[in-house]
Amino acid sequence: MKAARVLAYGIIVVSYFVLLHLLFPLEWASPVKNAIDTYFTNPLTYWWFIFPLIGLLFLLGLDIFYGIYFLSSFGRGYRTKEPYYPNISIMIPSKNEKVLLKKTLESILNSKYPKDHIQLILITSESTDGTTEYSKEFASKYDNIMDITTISEVASKQGKPPKLNLGLKQVKHEIVVLYDCGCILQQDTLTHLISPFQKEKVNAVIGPVLVENWKTNILTRGIFLDYAMISGGGITFEVKNRLGSSAYSYGRNFAVSTKYLREYGGFNEDSMTEDLYLSVLLNLDGVRIRYSPKAKIYEYVPSTWKILVKQRTRWLAGFIYDMPELMQMKKGKKSGKPIIISRNMTMMLIGNLDTWISIVMAFSLLFGLIGEYYLLGWSLSCLIFQFGYIINAIWKYCDKHFSLLLFWPISGYIHLFMFLRQFKLPEEMSWEQTPMIFEKQEEEIMAITEKIQ
Repeated sequence: MKAARVLAYGIIVVSYFVLLHLLFPLEWASPVKNAIDTYFTNPLTYWWFIFPLIGLLFLLGLDIFYGIYFLSSFGRGYRTKEPYYPNISIMIPSKNEKVLLKKTLESILNSKYPKDHIQLILITSESTDGTTEYSKEFASKYDNIMDITTISEVASKQGKPPKLNLGLKQVKHEIVVLYDCGCILQQDTLTHLISPFQKEKVNAVIGPVLVENWKTNILTRGIFLDYAMISGGGITFEVKNRLGSSAYSYGRNFAVSTKYLREYGGFNEDSMTEDLYLSVLLNLDGVRIRYSPKAKIYEYVPSTWKILVKQRTRWLAGFIYDMPELMQMKKGKKSGKPIIISRNMTMMLIGNLDTWISIVMAFSLLFGLIGEYYLLGWSLSCLIFQFGYIINAIWKYCDKHFSLLLFWPISGYIHLFMFLRQFKLPEEMSWEQTPMIFEKQEEEIMAITEKIQ
C-alpha cells in the first residue's frame, strides 16, 4: 500500500475522533468517556481498565478503517491522457450462449478501437444451439475489417480454463483481452482499458462492470449496487489502486500481457477460478492489476433469486476450492497467503459493508436508548463513512442513479447469503464431479437471455 496516503487519511480520521472526544458536551454524561479520561489521567491506578479499552479500540479501529476507505473513495482514478492503439487479441469463450454472444460482438463492432488492430478469437466448444454456426457466419461477414478466428474444437477437459487455452494457442499479439458472452462494451471501453499499457510497468488492467437490466425489479437494483461496490470491481477496485494495492481479475473486461500467460503455461485447467488463480500468479510476480474506471462494460444479471443463487454459488465454490492451494503458492520471498488473507478481509469488511450497516444501526439504536451518547457518536460516524462510501459508488458506477441507495438492504441480503452459503458447499468439488456448481447451466443462461430476446 501507499503508506504515506494511508497514513494521511488515517491521521485525518483519528484527528476527527480526537476532536469528537475533546468537544463532547459535558452535560451528556457518558460513563465510557469518563472511564477513558480517568484511565489516561492515572493509568497505574486504573490499570484494569485496559481490558475494556482493548474492546473499545477494536470498535474505533473499524471506524478508522471505514473512514480511510471513505476518504479514499474520492478522486477520479486513472485517466486516459493520450489514445494508445496497440494490436490486441480478444478472447470470448461461449457455450450455448448465442443471444448473449451477439450482444457482445455487436458492441465490439461499435467500438472506436481500430478494427485492424483487433484479433477476435471466438471459442464455441460443445455448443449445440447454433453458437458455432453464428460465429462462423460472423467471421465470414467481417473478416475484411477484423482478424477473426473461430474455434469449435472440443477441449481436453471440462470447464472454462481449457477452452481459454485453446484460444491462447491462436493469440498473435502482446495483449490478451478477456470477455464473457453478454458483456456489452461502450464505444470507448477498449481505448480506456488498453491505454494504461503505455506505461512500461503496466501488464494487467481491469475495468468496471455495470448492470444493463438494473430496472427489471428490486433484485436487479440491489445487484447493481453490489456491482458498484465490489462484484463489478466498482469503487473498491478504485480505492485499492489509490491506496497502492492490486485490483483483482474477475475474468472479464480484463487485459493482460500475453508474455505472462505464456510464462504460466496458459490458464490452470485444474483451477475452479482461473481469474483468481491468475491474479495471485501476477501478484507473486510483482504485477499490480491496474483499474481503469472509464473502461466500463455492461452485462445482464439474474432477475430471480433462484438463478442468482446458482450464479453466486458458482463464484463461491471456485474460490473456496482454490483457496488452500493459492495460500501455499510461493515465489522467492513472496507467498500467496497474505494475498488471499488480504482479499478475504476486503470481502469481509468492504464486500459486506451493507451488511455491517445493519449491525452498526442496531448498536446506534442501543446506545441511543441507554443514553450512551459518546459511543452513539462513534457509531453514527461509522454510518456516515459507510453510506458516504456507497453514495460515491453510486455516483461513479451506477450512472448516478441515487435512488439505488434505497436498495442497500437488498445488496446487504445478497452479501449475507454469500457469507453463509460458503459453509454449505459440497466437501468435494471439481468440474467433473459437480458440473452443476461450476458451469453455467441451461436454466441460468435461458433466464438471462429471455430478457433480451
